[in-house]
Amino acid sequence: MREAPVAGFFLDFDGRPPSTTELTRRIVDRAAALPALTRLLPGKRARHWPVRAAALDPGVHVRHRHVPEGARALHAVCEALLTRELPGGEHPPWDCWLLTRPSPRGGHRVCFRVHHALLDGVGAAHSVLGLLADTPADGPPLYAAGRAGVRAGLLAAREAAAPVLRPGPPWQAMRHSAARGPGARWAYGDVPLARLRALADTHGTSVNDVALAALALALRSWSAEQGLPAAPPAARTLISMSTRRPAERHRPGNHVVFHRLHLPVTAGPLPAAVAEVRRRTDAVRHSRRRDALRALLELPRPLAPGVRALRTVVNPRIYPFAVSSVHFPESFTCFGGRLAGASLFLYLGDDSQRLVYLSFTRTPDTVRCAVVADVPRAHTTALPRHWAEVLG
Repeated sequence: MREAPVAGFFLDFDGRPPSTTELTRRIVDRAAALPALTRLLPGKRARHWPVRAAALDPGVHVRHRHVPEGARALHAVCEALLTRELPGGEHPPWDCWLLTRPSPRGGHRVCFRVHHALLDGVGAAHSVLGLLADTPADGPPLYAAGRAGVRAGLLAAREAAAPVLRPGPPWQAMRHSAARGPGARWAYGDVPLARLRALADTHGTSVNDVALAALALALRSWSAEQGLPAAPPAARTLISMSTRRPAERHRPGNHVVFHRLHLPVTAGPLPAAVAEVRRRTDAVRHSRRRDALRALLELPRPLAPGVRALRTVVNPRIYPFAVSSVHFPESFTCFGGRLAGASLFLYLGDDSQRLVYLSFTRTPDTVRCAVVADVPRAHTTALPRHWAEVLG
């Protein structure tokens, strides 16, 4: 049986946690007004999302786990949640877990999980704000539709098909491990946003470009530390982009497209890597790739690429790992506890589709680099540490 792809966030809050009763009341009441969180998944042959809203069961959608003291125990619970089955049947496939510890002065963690077909990362971020924030707060940017043109559409189609037609030699380091067994592995590293912002301003680029450049150099030091084959000079990476429009803020569905980015692993010091990443991401921006891919997905059947075609691209035989970025631009509180850090996660859960997944989640104070992998690729969870060292 294929496991459901689970997406969502681990969110760390300062201060004492709310009671389970008050958190449950808030989440269930607010979820009823969020369209994506009241829908069941459509059938295999369905062309539209079910219009009928499903009932929300507090005991199914809001859970509490009291975790023993210690970072290791909390970490183990989080890894177990990545593979735990989502609500199903007559219940919309999402839930929210409050994770508390004996000493609440150190804060608490909330885990929001959702079926990836129901919500992508940006959609999940807006739902998290709708469910938890004490007062309305801005979420990740939403992109109004723009005109891409026929040429941009053809270039986007060629870009998507190129790795499938000419896959090239795989980078075996991402799959090199004697470990076997079920389960997920997760790790993260934090760097102050001010550090990345200063580097971005110095080099005239974006915070996300700096994070990607640091990842390129982290791949080099990580593979050397692990004693693995050297990373290729340009590591082929799958980068996700949201196509959600402002009117689709809380709409169900996976509004994500991808483009490939060759990370300059051998670019030299960080400034050289930043300059090279900026050159490559500028080419994507100027080609209006987001609008072109959105237009391709919205073509009428049978012209639009189907799920099978997308799975062909999102494949570890072509790309060793995928990268997403989500930005919480505004600080918010939940029952008075201030958001201190967050990490977007995705666990695909199918042997043929298990990419190593890496995310950058930006809050007003912190950028958190997180990795989700299966057991055979658990060695990749050292990447966030190398990424933080590059920036440190």
